[in-house]
Amino acid sequence: MTPTASDTKKPEIPTLPAWLTIPVGFFVAFILGEHYGFPWWLRSIVVIAVSLIVEAVNQAVRRVASGRKDGDRA
Repeated sequence: MTPTASDTKKPEIPTLPAWLTIPVGFFVAFILGEHYGFPWWLRSIVVIAVSLIVEAVNQAVRRVASGRKDGDRA
């Protein structure tokens, strides 16, 4: 029996775990804070902004990958 396109599994595109966004935000805020002398409140804003950006990019990559996977099936 020959495998069809729906029988073969394509490798999943790895995505970043959600818990990784906050430590990345802290790391970026620390580096920017030390380099530019940001106050504590600006560092907090940087942590939140970086976390949101990383998660948004992660979701965009997932959607593009799932769209390509669905497009391959059609």
